[in-house]
Amino acid sequence: MSKGKKARFNVRSREKVLKRGMMDYCITGEYKHFVAGDAILTDERFFFGAELPSGEYLSFEFPLSEIYAVEKIGVPFFTQSMRITTDGKQYRLNATFVRRWVKAIDAARSGAADRKN
Repeated sequence: MSKGKKARFNVRSREKVLKRGMMDYCITGEYKHFVAGDAILTDERFFFGAELPSGEYLSFEFPLSEIYAVEKIGVPFFTQSMRITTDGKQYRLNATFVRRWVKAIDAARSGAADRKN
């Protein structure tokens, strides 16, 4: 992760990073139109940030409590994507080991729900 990208995401006090890695965000929701960036999963939220070819920075983050579902999608052995459904939007993200991300996000969601109760 570059220094510029690191500066855009700050770990809060008492927040723990569970997983981080490179990922592609499918801007149109289709597999072929994507931007490469970095994803970070903490015990409180999910973050994605990418520098666009135009020089602009695209990022989004949401608390784990806003995630309704996370699932592996795509054509087996061809597309490695997951879909994260939140309060207002669906995000399609491509990763090399997408099943690991799905498991990590599900575990983080259940951990966050346990801490809340």
